[in-house]
Amino acid sequence: MKLYHLKKIRIVVSLVFFAALLFLFLNIELPFLKQTGNVLLHLQLFPSILHFLALFFTISALGFILVILLTLLFGRVYCSSICPLGTLMDMVSALARQFKKKKRRRFHFTSSRKRILRYSILGATVLLWAGGSLFLLNLLDPYSNFGKISTSFLQPTYVWLQNTLVFTLERFEIYAFRPMSVHTLPWDVLLVSLAILLVIVTMAAWRGRLFCNTICPAGSLLGLIASKAYYRIGFTEEACTMCKKCEWVCKAECLDSKSKTVDKSRCVSCFNCFSSCPNQGLYYTHIPLTAKAQKSPQSAANPHNTEKRNFLLTLTAGLLSIPLLKRKAFPQYADEQRPGMVPHGDRRPVTPPGSLSHENFNNQCIACYRCVGACPTKVIVPAFFDFGLEGFMQPKLDFEKSFCNFDCVECTKVCPTGAIRKQTIEEKQQIRIGVARFLSESCIVTVDRTDCGACSEHCPTKAVQMVPYRDGLFIPQVTPHYCVGCGACEYACPTTPYKAIYVSGVSKHETARVIDDTEGPREDDADDFPF
Repeated sequence: MKLYHLKKIRIVVSLVFFAALLFLFLNIELPFLKQTGNVLLHLQLFPSILHFLALFFTISALGFILVILLTLLFGRVYCSSICPLGTLMDMVSALARQFKKKKRRRFHFTSSRKRILRYSILGATVLLWAGGSLFLLNLLDPYSNFGKISTSFLQPTYVWLQNTLVFTLERFEIYAFRPMSVHTLPWDVLLVSLAILLVIVTMAAWRGRLFCNTICPAGSLLGLIASKAYYRIGFTEEACTMCKKCEWVCKAECLDSKSKTVDKSRCVSCFNCFSSCPNQGLYYTHIPLTAKAQKSPQSAANPHNTEKRNFLLTLTAGLLSIPLLKRKAFPQYADEQRPGMVPHGDRRPVTPPGSLSHENFNNQCIACYRCVGACPTKVIVPAFFDFGLEGFMQPKLDFEKSFCNFDCVECTKVCPTGAIRKQTIEEKQQIRIGVARFLSESCIVTVDRTDCGACSEHCPTKAVQMVPYRDGLFIPQVTPHYCVGCGACEYACPTTPYKAIYVSGVSKHETARVIDDTEGPREDDADDFPF
């Protein structure tokens, strides 16, 4: 096979991965695309590693081993073809080059001595991970960032376009499609996603795969493995005329035609160089690591290994304090005697059903927003600092925004890391993810002396029931061991700014009791219900 065909193959493969994973985040309900995306999802590096650690004996969690094997054979094909964020950066880079002058479109070789930053970030990421925090991984992992961008911006755009099409067709009495509900994420979450998008777009437009070779921990890790790859790109000294055409299209800036060396740790195996070389001055084959032609410019950085180690040791001391930075609760006090003015105080965030516990969720969630986009009621939102710095941007259930559907298990089907385990509807309906707490001094019944009962009416497990209060009124009463923490009561509560009933998460998920028919409201009490 001609080497210039490798670029075409790479483009096709990368577009397949990009489209399949993008459709997952857009929630496009096409069975073939959804199944394809779910299969390809297992090849995302860090999500696959986390999935393996969570579910050791699951075959689907072994995708990272295949990625490592591919890297050992062919170099960083993960970065060029499998990573959806890498494909997005290629699109941005190609578009940006169209607006540059011809000479400024060219890439140029840069020495690996300037790449100490990437190993420092990789070391810091591993240290934090070992210390129980996924902060840097949530912020820098390419799949996680692709999920943030897709869910924050691309999914709302897709919903708007579909709804525009639906309403346009309805004017002609065509009802082939149905409108989708529009939900927006909190503004602070959107700002973080926007900042990530701007950084990635700027770096890609400026220097191609600069993000991959300076910041991305997956790229740095695979770069270490790729330096020992079986098949390697090299220069043919007799054919190379040092025209630099291969350098000008190398978006990883790893080709040095002057010294005829390739920094394999930075090469993302895009194969652009093969199609640009007019003299077949490059080869792609197995060359022993001891071959003279394969001396990498990275070897020149060896004298700086001491500097790297000192930097990492200094950084470690600062990183040890990061897991200690927890979210602090500040006391608040009511200032008016009216419903909804009693603050909730220190309420724990609620993690999705199937996440087992706060510890398991924080240690496994990569903040890719997959569950955020899949949730039909949109109760799952990124939590910002609710879990502390170590759980930065990991999702929680926001019951002021919506509620967890009692018969829904969509979030348990889509998690790529094992942070949320798959559940049946029957299993999910007995998982206690939180407990409802009732503040009688903030309730409409207590303060305004009027009937309500919205919380009890919406409770699917009858954990909240109306009991006699005074003057013929009824007031809510919570039975904790029936409560699953779905948040329907809090969402339905009309008091503002604080709800008179709210759900606080439990550190470790428990099993709720199922109410017996004899324990529910009696038929002869039906007339006494407030509504």
